Amino acid sequence: MTAGFQRYVSAGILTVWGVVLAYFCFSGRVSSYLHPSFHIWTAASGVVLVLMAAGVLFLPMGEEARHAPSRKRIGGMLFTALILIVPVIVTTIASPSQFGAAVVMNRGLADSIADLPGYTPFTEPPLPTEDGSVPSGEMQTQPTASYLPVNEAGQIKAQTVDLLYAAQEPTMREDFENKEVELIGQFMPAKANNPKGDRFNLVRMFVMCCAADARPVAVTIQTAKPESLPEMSWIKVTGRATFPVEAGRQVPVVVADSVIPTEPPPESFIY
Repeated sequence: MTAGFQRYVSAGILTVWGVVLAYFCFSGRVSSYLHPSFHIWTAASGVVLVLMAAGVLFLPMGEEARHAPSRKRIGGMLFTALILIVPVIVTTIASPSQFGAAVVMNRGLADSIADLPGYTPFTEPPLPTEDGSVPSGEMQTQPTASYLPVNEAGQIKAQTVDLLYAAQEPTMREDFENKEVELIGQFMPAKANNPKGDRFNLVRMFVMCCAADARPVAVTIQTAKPESLPEMSWIKVTGRATFPVEAGRQVPVVVADSVIPTEPPPESFIY
């Protein structure tokens, strides 16, 4: 063993971690784990770690680093390196880029917007004052149909979370109710509230920060016949958005005209 062995081990650890972070960013896999606002910081962290590795290798050594380490110390450094490197490499290779059905069921389907973090219940806007004006700072802005994106067929391109909000907020519901919509999500069988067997759940994962806090957001899809698709396969649904009262509350139900397999969207999460 040569002098400076510890610096090579340290530089190797930093390099592996930096390359892994850079790989996740530039391969696009980071989209399956982190909110977009964190992507740039993840990439920057990878670059910084690689630069630190270069600094460890090429900056002048202190006097204590010029002496060859003992065999016992070498073994300890190698063991530490393995602990820090092997798990991250194995995880990078073996980890899936999307959630499986078991994870979704364990976390529970959120079919009400109140189940999601950060939700503030809808309140009616204040009444006008005597002169007809609305009190400053109290007006709530509501989405209108003109702001909703549509596809080439004129169908509203919606997200599952949009319909959950619409079920709770009357003004938003007006923009969707009995309108043709297009939804992309993952197929999950409906194991509850499905007496005729003609319903399934369309699921998207909603995150505030990262995959650790992801919640499955589900909208009920009603079809003319039962669908037999692989669980968590990506599908595109087009149909009419409705908001019937079930179990004492309004819920979003899309009466489907078309259910077809599709490619996963660039962002597997919704935010």
